[in-house]
Amino acid sequence: SVPVYLSEMAPANLRGALNIGFQLFITIGILAANLVNYGTNKIKGGWGWRVSLALAAVPAVIMTVGALFLPDTPNSLIERGHQERAKQMLQRIRGTTEVDEEFQDLIEASESSKQVKHPWANIVSRKYRPQFVMALVIPFFQQLTGINVIMFYAPVLFKTIGFGNNASLMSAVITGVVNVVATLVSVYCVDKYGRRFLFLEGGIQMFLCQ
Repeated sequence: SVPVYLSEMAPANLRGALNIGFQLFITIGILAANLVNYGTNKIKGGWGWRVSLALAAVPAVIMTVGALFLPDTPNSLIERGHQERAKQMLQRIRGTTEVDEEFQDLIEASESSKQVKHPWANIVSRKYRPQFVMALVIPFFQQLTGINVIMFYAPVLFKTIGFGNNASLMSAVITGVVNVVATLVSVYCVDKYGRRFLFLEGGIQMFLCQ
């Protein structure tokens, strides 16, 4: 829901940057969690894992409390029939009263989407089959590369190949650093070289490494 929320709240010229920023901060969060795990492992008495687990509640509380103060997006308000509130919200988040053109675009987009009959039947039709196949196959094979096993179970994975406790946790930290650096590289390259280039380069890189 976060990328959708960001896309609907952000002005058009900042949508890409905000969504890339979202991905970047996910990788920074993973690195921070790996550093916490490495630090708490040094607590004597074997109860460091309790501190590590308890600290995970901190961002969860911040997200939950923060969400209480987040406003609805103009798109969501229009979809539910609150056009006047939607316009006021659009003026508020854009910082100007001159939002008539963008507001009209949102209304037209909403009306167009409501006129689509049988959307689930349409998406599997021959006309949209390439997009439908890509939407399924790309994330499917992305998961089958095993990246989630490496990211989620890195310490366990490194222990099985002979690393000690500290070494396996440090290896997870190194993996997190590589993750952040790779995201920064993609942020720099995505507009300069294009999405397709990154996709091909990433595929070749994974193939060679694995």
